[in-house]
Order: sequence, then C-alpha cells, then structure tokens
Amino acid sequence: MEDARLETHPDLMDPEWRKQAEREARLGAKKDLKRRRKQRPRRRFRLTRKVVVVLFVAGTVAVLGAAAVVMHQMRGSSDPGQPPKAAPVVIGVDLDRPFDRTPAATWGEGLAGITVPPGQAIGAFTAQEVDAAYRKATEAISAARLGSRALSGDGSELLALLTPNERARLEATLTSAPTVEKGGYLTLLGTNRLLPARPRMTGFLTAKAGRKGELIVHASYVTAYAFDVRPGDARSPVDIVPFVRDEEDYVLRKAPFAKGDAGLSLGASSGFTSRMACDAIKTGVLAPQYADKSAPGYGVPAVDEAATYDPTKPMPTRDTCR
Repeated sequence: MEDARLETHPDLMDPEWRKQAEREARLGAKKDLKRRRKQRPRRRFRLTRKVVVVLFVAGTVAVLGAAAVVMHQMRGSSDPGQPPKAAPVVIGVDLDRPFDRTPAATWGEGLAGITVPPGQAIGAFTAQEVDAAYRKATEAISAARLGSRALSGDGSELLALLTPNERARLEATLTSAPTVEKGGYLTLLGTNRLLPARPRMTGFLTAKAGRKGELIVHASYVTAYAFDVRPGDARSPVDIVPFVRDEEDYVLRKAPFAKGDAGLSLGASSGFTSRMACDAIKTGVLAPQYADKSAPGYGVPAVDEAATYDPTKPMPTRDTCR
C-alpha cells in the first residue's frame, strides 16, 4: 500500500519535479566518483640506488663524448686521442717552392707573367706590325732577363736582336766583364746559382707612335729570381729571392730610316733592385740577400713593398743599400 501511495504522490506525478530530481541524482553520482578517485592511493616511481648510478654513468659518458667531439673539431686533428698541437712556426725555405711567401708567389713563370695587348694600328704601323713589335720586345726581355747566356754574362743573344748600328753601339758594353753599366742591360749572376725554378714575372707592354716611321713599345715589369742556398743560410724566402724592376723603351724603326737603323733599338730605361746582396749589386751582379754576411738587412725596400713590386706604380728612387 505504501508503494502504491508513493507512485501516486502528487510530486512524482509532476514532470518538472521528476526532471529536477534526475539531474540532482546525476550530479550526486559524479561528486561521489570524484571523491573516490581522490581517496585512491597514487603509484610513485622510486629511484633506487642502482637506477641513480646507471643514470649518472650514462650522463657522464654523454657529456664526455660531446666534449671530445668539440675538442677534436677545435684541434683539427684526425685522431681525437692525440693531444692538441700548437700551430707550426714556418721557418727556413722550401727549395721546391721558393717563391711561396714572397710577392712573386702568384706571378707567372717567365714571359707568361707579362701582359701583351692585341695589336692595333698605331701611326704608320699596321696592327700586324704592332704585333710583331710586341714579339720583338718580349724576345729582348727574355734575352736580357731570362736567357742562359745573359745570366752567365754573355750579351750575344740580346745583341743579335738589335739593328746593326745599335749593335755596334752596345757591343763593347755587353761583351765586357761585369760592370754596373752592363748590369743595367742584362741580369748578371756571380758565384751564386739559381734554383731550377723558372724566374717569376709580372708586368705589361704598351705602344705609342714616335717620329715618322718609329714605334715605341714601353715595357714595365718586375722579375723575381730564386737562388739556391745551403741549409741554415736563409731564414725565409725573401733571403733567396731578389727582385729586379725595369721600365724600358724598345724602339722599332722602318723607312724612312736607313737600313742600319731599321729594326730594334734600345731607348730610355730605368731600374730598381731590392732584396739583393748590396756588395754584389755594386759590381753589377745580382746575388741573394743572404750573401751579405756582414750587413744583414741590406737591399730591403724602405717603402711599401706592395708598391715597390707593382709595375703600375711609380718607380722607387730611394737606394736600398744604405
């Protein structure tokens, strides 16, 4: 009877009241679930002594490994087990690469270092004649500064390129014993011998018209020579590599000049030598700087060396043999 009365209770018969009761029942169930979860004991991860040791060792290995990689990269060594090495101090000379660490390191070998422009018609000379004049001038440069005869004191190779009248004018000078005047035309070597390395050169040629029937080829160039040396006689490459700078005019003539003057003659010239032995150059002979045993440092340019060896810059005038 009691259950029947509850089912017919006015509140239970009210739809809105029943909905409210159901909502409150659901909220109560959720709160009860949250309360039970909070009361449930949490599982914790305990670091045992064994786990701590393993983690410590692994971390130490990782740190040391990273440090070894960094040190290896800083050393630049292929073997990380080797101790760091100090940067090598470069002393002495490499006779297989004597021009290294000198201004001539990037210059061309021999005439390859001299820039020759393409021939163009100038005055009464055609482009082909200007080309031929350039070739004649480079032959004269080679004969005077690179030729084996000139280096041994024989000027016959240069003389053979000149006109009959010019040859007669210079023959006595170019066939004499070494003198300062002869050394102005040829590179003369004394007892010091060159290494097999071909001399290095840098420079250029230009041309302009002279008098009627005359073409002037101007050569501005520098030549570097590498001398042989005994162990211990040279501290650096500049001790064995002197430099000879030249400004020279080569004059090519044709008609209306007479036959005896037609061809190649030598015009105005000037020169400057540095990094050489002063005792030798005073006699017209080129020798390496180390040969001046009593006066080390002679022959060193007193000005900027980059300008000294730059054929586009004015010719130095200050004597390097103080």
